[in-house]
Amino acid sequence: MTPSASEPRAAEGPGGVATLPPNGGARPVGAQREPGHGRRERPGASLARPGGNGGWDELGFTPSGFDAAAGFYNWVLGSGEVICDEQTYQLHGLEPDPGLRFEAFLGQVPPEDVEDLLALLDPLLARVGDYVFEYRVQLPDERIRTLETRGRIIADPATGAPSRMMGIIIDVTERRAAELEALRRAAVAARMQEVTAGLASAGSLAELRTAVTSALPALGAAGLLVTDAGQPAEVILEAGDLGMAAGRVRIGPDGPVRTAAATGDPLFFTEAAELRRRFPQSVEAMRATGAVSSAVIPIGGVPRMRGVCMIGFDGPRSFDASERAFLVLAASAIGQAVHRARIHDIELALAMALQGGMLPRALRPGPGVELAHRYEAATTGIQVGGDWFDSVHCVDGTTLLIIGDVEGHNVQAAGMMYRLRTTLLAYAGQSSDVSVLMQRANAFVCEVNEDAENPLFATCLLALIDPERRTIAVSRAGHIPPVLAIVPDKCAVHHNEPGVPLGVLEEYDFPVWTVPYTPGSVLMLCTDGLLESLDNNLDKGLDRCRAVLDGQREEKLDTVADELLAANRPDGPWKDDVALLVARLG
Repeated sequence: MTPSASEPRAAEGPGGVATLPPNGGARPVGAQREPGHGRRERPGASLARPGGNGGWDELGFTPSGFDAAAGFYNWVLGSGEVICDEQTYQLHGLEPDPGLRFEAFLGQVPPEDVEDLLALLDPLLARVGDYVFEYRVQLPDERIRTLETRGRIIADPATGAPSRMMGIIIDVTERRAAELEALRRAAVAARMQEVTAGLASAGSLAELRTAVTSALPALGAAGLLVTDAGQPAEVILEAGDLGMAAGRVRIGPDGPVRTAAATGDPLFFTEAAELRRRFPQSVEAMRATGAVSSAVIPIGGVPRMRGVCMIGFDGPRSFDASERAFLVLAASAIGQAVHRARIHDIELALAMALQGGMLPRALRPGPGVELAHRYEAATTGIQVGGDWFDSVHCVDGTTLLIIGDVEGHNVQAAGMMYRLRTTLLAYAGQSSDVSVLMQRANAFVCEVNEDAENPLFATCLLALIDPERRTIAVSRAGHIPPVLAIVPDKCAVHHNEPGVPLGVLEEYDFPVWTVPYTPGSVLMLCTDGLLESLDNNLDKGLDRCRAVLDGQREEKLDTVADELLAANRPDGPWKDDVALLVARLG
């Protein structure tokens, strides 16, 4: 422990500094005294000598009247004489002896601390005033204790120079140990907070890899692997710069990874030599990763996985008990996050496969219509969205464009979306009248809701493109209006009267409006996820789309679709699923 002291609070006095001898002149720790030397006397009376040069009574108090477990001392700087009570001797591991001088007390200080203690005392003894500092002593039984002393440096009445150092000494070993433990726990908590800060928000394994890479400095590590030591062994997560990739780590039957998984005990290798002694067959594989020292920690509590976290360090590392406990705790947190991320990725893959199967793989428009479409999901896990689109080449040569959004993000919403889409496709084979189609779709949703525990509603937009008449007939059931760029005019948002969402009213006539177009015109239909994900503002989203269509309408239709997505894409994931249809009309 490095000694420390507070600045004296009294005015600095003139005069020199007491000369402090080196530790070599003091009695070695634990040395035997000569027979009769240090004879124990009655506490208090014989050690607190009355009167005389440096005695207690001339200082105005006596140590025998103080009940606390504190020692009193009076150090005469010029002669090195120390006048003290028995408690002070005991705190230093010395036998009571009125003849002992400062050198004997300094001799009880651990050799590695002496230089620092003397460096602290030199300036302290050059001034008059109050002081407080700590230092360590080594008792005859080799125990190290921490002492705190506080008091005042007294000036010589004649010269004003520092002449005596007087005060009390108490044992603060337990207090200091408790403080250090509290600091250690706080440091561990802070490091754990750094490690786990990004784990909770990481949904996928890709996001978790980024979070774990960011946490490596808090671990003091250069690389990390999470593996499943089952049959066959699998590397699930890799992070860091050590090159600890799946191809460079051989998970053999008798190596450290499977050993830790089988025994449930963590393994720590402070340097490569330790690994070589225990697992010589793994040395080459570990050398390929670049790790010098490593920790191999089993991860418990993860279903259907024999998880092991291998943490690599690019230099030798001493794993004390505190560090081992921290690494085990951190590995457990990372392992649980890996388990959650794997479940997320599996569920998301299933959800996307389900949703992809419900959407058309290709659109087949009629003559005079070119289409581009995009779909991007904002779902996590099995939260399947209800956004959808389609097109129908009707028997009369017209093209029907359909886009809609069933409320909710769950299997029920996806099921309703699929049933509504197939229903509209079936009806479109019988009629191309958008008013009739919308009424039939509404009747279908109302009928489904009659038997549903939780009714669902949907928005929908139908746009019938007639290439002979060059008209677009549009009907909206609570859906976002279309954006139409008619050559040569700037594009416009057609805020015609919308109808109510499907499933709200059983008997309802949906408004229909018709607008003419010229060859080369571009029509955009979308769901609200495209417009509101960036700033949750529908009008601003529509303005961004208009700007893209005005500036890019001559580009390839796929380019236009990509630019519409780019203009509205947020920094993070989409807030809602995005469905987009872009049509160029001939």
